[in-house]
Amino acid sequence: MIKFILVLLFSINVAWAIPKEVHFFFISPESSALIIKKLSTDISFSKQLLSQTALETECVPMGDGCFNPQVGFIEGDSGAGKESAQPNPMKMINAEDVNLINCDKDNYFDIYCGKAMKEGKPSGVEFWIDTSSSMRSIDFNADPAYCERRSLASKIRTSCGTKVDIHIFDTSKKQAGSLDSVCQNYGLNNQKKLMQWIQDSRAKSVYILTDKDEFSIELRDFLHSISAKIYGGDSGTYTMKSMHGFVDNAIGQYCK
Repeated sequence: MIKFILVLLFSINVAWAIPKEVHFFFISPESSALIIKKLSTDISFSKQLLSQTALETECVPMGDGCFNPQVGFIEGDSGAGKESAQPNPMKMINAEDVNLINCDKDNYFDIYCGKAMKEGKPSGVEFWIDTSSSMRSIDFNADPAYCERRSLASKIRTSCGTKVDIHIFDTSKKQAGSLDSVCQNYGLNNQKKLMQWIQDSRAKSVYILTDKDEFSIELRDFLHSISAKIYGGDSGTYTMKSMHGFVDNAIGQYCK
C-alpha cells in the first residue's frame, strides 16, 4: 500500500512538472533538388565573397614587403605607403543596458552573468528553436541574419508579443534576444538535456522545432510517454512550409 502511494505521488509530481501541451516538430527539407540548388548558390557566393575580400583587404607593411591576411606575405613594395586598418572602437556596455544581455551558463566568463536578465514569471507558452549545426541542411541562408526560423519567430513576436517566449537551443537553452540569433547554425544537440528541459519546463505549452535528423526511438518514446503531439519523424514529412501554416493558424486562434 505504501509503495503504491509513493508511486502515485511520484507520478503526480512528474505530471505537474511537465507542460500540459508539448508539440514537437521534426522538420524535413522541402526537396533534395532545392537543397542542391541552395548549396550550389552558397558555394558560388562564398567564392565570390572570398575573392572580393582578398582584393579589398589592405596589405599591412612588414619588413621588405607587406602581409595580406588572405594571401600571406608579399615581397617588394606592393603594400608600401598603405596604412594598416584601424581597429574598430570597442563597444562598451552601459550599465543601464545589462537587461538586454542573454547570459549563457556555459560561458567561462561573463561579467554580467547572473545579473543581466531579470527573473520573470513563467510564460504560458514557449517556442523553442533549434540553432545547432544540423539545421544548416534545413534552414540556411547566405545572409546569416535571415532564415525561415527568423520569419516564424517574427510572426510570433509581432502577433503574440509577451504571450509567447522564444528560446533557442543546442547543447544549452536560453531566451532569444534579437531575432537574428535564431538563424545560427552551429553546435550540437543533446537529447537527454532536451528531454530534461521539457520535464523541468513550467510553461503551460511548449512548441519545439528541430530537424528530422534529431529523431530517435528514445526521444519518440519519451514524447509518447508525456502525450506530446509529434509532427514529422516517423509520422510523415513535415517541412518549413507546413510549419508556417501551423504558426499562421495558431496565431489566428490565440494571438489576434
